Amino acid sequence: MGLPLATQLIQQTKAQIYAFALSVAEAVGVPVTSWATGDPTRSLYHLLSEVFAVAEGVAHDYVRSAFLDYATGDWLTLTAKQGFDVDRVEATFAGTAVTLTNNGGGLYDNIAAGDLTFRSSATGKTYHNTSGGTLASGPGTTLDVDVEADEPGSASSAGANEIDELVTTLLEVTVANAVAATGIDEESDPDLRARCRLKLSSISPLAPKGIYDYVARTPALSGATGITRSRTIGEGDTGDVTLYVAGPSGAVSAGDITAVTDAVNRLAASLCDTPTVSNTSNVVVAVTYTLWIYAAVGKTEAEITAAVEAALEAMFAARPIGGDIIRRRLDTDVMLKNRA
Repeated sequence: MGLPLATQLIQQTKAQIYAFALSVAEAVGVPVTSWATGDPTRSLYHLLSEVFAVAEGVAHDYVRSAFLDYATGDWLTLTAKQGFDVDRVEATFAGTAVTLTNNGGGLYDNIAAGDLTFRSSATGKTYHNTSGGTLASGPGTTLDVDVEADEPGSASSAGANEIDELVTTLLEVTVANAVAATGIDEESDPDLRARCRLKLSSISPLAPKGIYDYVARTPALSGATGITRSRTIGEGDTGDVTLYVAGPSGAVSAGDITAVTDAVNRLAASLCDTPTVSNTSNVVVAVTYTLWIYAAVGKTEAEITAAVEAALEAMFAARPIGGDIIRRRLDTDVMLKNRA
């Protein structure tokens, strides 16, 4: 039996390279144990070990990039594109509309896109306006402008009324967002690998269920940017196909449902299939925990709580639709039906 591939993809550290170099020197009779601190030869060995360690890292990642399961980061992005013609989904900028309310008598005329900077007091993230207009003198006059986060990803997401500070000075003007702003992180390595495998379904003439998942999770095909998870359930006897979709926080927008429905009908469904795209229903999961932390950690209770919440959010965002137990049960039902 051959050795597992993972055991062959090992990156040597600087210390390991240095130790190997000393063993080679000793083998040819060089008295390495007599070197004093600062000895030129010893320093040269350290320098070369550092150089070879950097080269080892590049070579290690390059070799791993030949295998979908082992490629990571930018190397995986390259492997997905060159091997499967699949582009990694980039992070999106959170956006929403903000209402400016003039509580004074000032007139703010000809506000242009990019003139205003907003901030969320809850997260400290900033946003800029992408539309403009005129805020008439008040009190009580309002102007709605579209805003976009300055940084991409979910960290710049803001709930309703959380974009509540105006960094740009407009006297007596307050701000608030009635609708939450949601940003999506760059596609993770596991999700990208999963889409690469689904790509094979997208080029099959037999319309396997994987093609529905591939179309739903690929914004370039579906036009929906908020979908990161999907599950396809097909009924072979009737041709009915139900595609469940979800985003990092669960249910997606009605616009995304419409976009995916149109896309799967155009790109995925065969003449004998009747697809239905269904939104997911959010389920509240109460999490109760007791966590004991050593004082040496040096974190405040608020910092630790925030870290735990972030980890829980990431965990739930990656769960399959319906959960792991539901997935196993569905797979078992399909196997039993096929055997029957």
